[in-house]
Amino acid sequence: MRERMLFLSAQNQSAEDLEGEMRTGSILEILLGKFDIDLLTYASTHKDMSTNDGTALTVHYINGCINSWRSMLRPLHILRNFTNRSHAEKDMKSTIMELCRSNNYRHVFISHSLLGNCIDMVRNLLPEASVITDTYRFESGLAVGKEIGKPSSSNPYYKLNEALVRRNKRRLMNKTGVLLATSEWDALSFKSLSFADARKVHVVPHFIKMNEYDAFTEPVAKENSMVLHWNMNTRQGIKAAQNFFKKSYPLIKEQVPDIKCYITSHEVHTDVLSLVKDDVSVNITGPLKPSADYIRRAKAVLVPILEGCEVSRNILESWALKTPVVTSSIVCERLNCEHNRNILLANTSVDVVASVITLLKNPEMATIIADRAHRTLLKDYEVNYVKNKILSLV
Repeated sequence: MRERMLFLSAQNQSAEDLEGEMRTGSILEILLGKFDIDLLTYASTHKDMSTNDGTALTVHYINGCINSWRSMLRPLHILRNFTNRSHAEKDMKSTIMELCRSNNYRHVFISHSLLGNCIDMVRNLLPEASVITDTYRFESGLAVGKEIGKPSSSNPYYKLNEALVRRNKRRLMNKTGVLLATSEWDALSFKSLSFADARKVHVVPHFIKMNEYDAFTEPVAKENSMVLHWNMNTRQGIKAAQNFFKKSYPLIKEQVPDIKCYITSHEVHTDVLSLVKDDVSVNITGPLKPSADYIRRAKAVLVPILEGCEVSRNILESWALKTPVVTSSIVCERLNCEHNRNILLANTSVDVVASVITLLKNPEMATIIADRAHRTLLKDYEVNYVKNKILSLV
């Protein structure tokens, strides 16, 4: 008889966290291969929870109202990606207590969106259980600058926030049994805070299932097109799109007049639509059309690395479809990539223009970069690699 696991999530298909929710869902699917799981999630979740074995997963829907006004009441140091779920502990309390009384769980998984809410309760109810936590997007935007080597603000509130984030990291490491970080860089930021708990930190990178792209792996003639592939319904995503169409795209069209540009974001903000509505070279694919077909036919994919754009998975999708990626250099900290080897890095609008034109006009170079990126994906970011690692930790 298989062991039961308690899995705490807060999926609600928000525009701000689609990438995180896809990661949580993929980890859940992996764990179902070893455990029978009691999943707690909000009743507003629209994700299909069905599995091959109907007895392996039991979903307990929680009725809760996610109100943006609650974020105004939080302390300064509460991480902004958790603000909409700041009340989750109250919503889930009775169900968690009931399940813990009925099942002596030896393993509990807490998704990234609930780290600040439920771990204390779980620890009190199940002191002997092994708690697994996923720290995807743990850092607040105020603390990220210092961690990636940029000078932090002199504003005392920013400094206070950074100190409180470090304290929260140490507390989390102390309470968890296994802590999953998304990159070696993120893992080091945790390990450096507590030598005693450093052994708990393990890297589980973003990953994708190659079999989802089997229908798009047939050879195809590349066309003079590029794809914009990121979440354009967040503040950062809107800003990135506006900068591109105002500064970079006109210069690209001067060099490649017959270029086509496809926007594959599931939602495109009206501010972005207003910039491209009269440009016949720009096509919005819409949420019902698979982005994979556009990506595999394109000669370049642009994915800016900005917090909130949700792009790590998008880069892996482009690698899976053997289309070279142009992005900013901060990605090097969190993916196994190297400029001019398996990716092109562009930190300014001028660099973006030069990189895209290079890929459009030099198909031989583009093919080499895409093939190297594909091999990197299969080695480090494919589901079977990550599956073995996750199951070895629990």
